Amino acid sequence: MNPFVWKVRVYWEDTDAGGVVYLSQYANFFERARTEWLRSLGIHQAELAAEQNIVFAIRHLAIDYMRAAKLD
Repeated sequence: MNPFVWKVRVYWEDTDAGGVVYLSQYANFFERARTEWLRSLGIHQAELAAEQNIVFAIRHLAIDYMRAAKLD
């Protein structure tokens, strides 16, 4: 199985004054990547919610930071 890769650009609004991504912003990146991963599999969350009353909720999130994401 190939890993899912979704590239994201880091904007000023995502960072602190030093150009490093705010800790809380990683959760937003993860959520966008999860949505794009599901879409790549043909799963559309809006359709699941409307047609089957299925929604996803994150119960737990743990992050091990390898290195900082930075502007651009």
